[in-house]
Amino acid sequence: MSAWIGTAFALGLAGSVHCAGMCGPLMVALPSARRGAAVWLDAVSYQLGRIGAYTVLGLLFGLVGKGISLAGFQQLLAIGGGAVLLGGALFPLVLERKMAGLPVLRRLGPWVQRKIGVLLQGQSRLAPLTVGALNGLLPCGLVYAALAGAISTAGGWEGGVFMAAFGAGTTPLLLVLMSGSCAVSITWRRRLRRLQPFILAAMGVWLIWRGLQLDLSLFEAAVPKARLECH
Repeated sequence: MSAWIGTAFALGLAGSVHCAGMCGPLMVALPSARRGAAVWLDAVSYQLGRIGAYTVLGLLFGLVGKGISLAGFQQLLAIGGGAVLLGGALFPLVLERKMAGLPVLRRLGPWVQRKIGVLLQGQSRLAPLTVGALNGLLPCGLVYAALAGAISTAGGWEGGVFMAAFGAGTTPLLLVLMSGSCAVSITWRRRLRRLQPFILAAMGVWLIWRGLQLDLSLFEAAVPKARLECH
């Protein structure tokens, strides 16, 4: 499990540049950030809400993966999850468009955006936490790829921890951005962006290899091994 956590954190860290581009304007628009008060408190509340949403999604997807595994489709689960991660590494925009085209997600995106708009117009102290949680539900190709990893853990608790680690990995750069600092150089941002597809591809290859190994182990168990007999 520790390897899963480290991989999920690395994926989040490498993908944080993408997150900063997508969510940066939203974070800056938070009510208290406009007033210039309690910026760090808002930043932490927002990130906790976002990571909390990822954790719940990971828990749900992990439970789905567990059900698939218990039904005897563990090999298919591993290979399918690996294929999705490879697709996210090679064709990230295609994956995002395909997922965003699903009927449920087409309805979810506008609904979440309307709710966030209402919260941004108010002055509630819980607005950053709630906006962060809602933001975790917005359509995002990187999150879809991470959820493929979560479902492949084949466990509710494991999937939740996987997505929590992923969310934690995206947090450092977003906190820097929300504080108004530009401490992360363009060079490091480019390095992180280039690292993301390699981590996705490595996760995908490992899952496919694990699925093939499961199939090989079943084959070896079914075929008796040849024994050396002396006459």
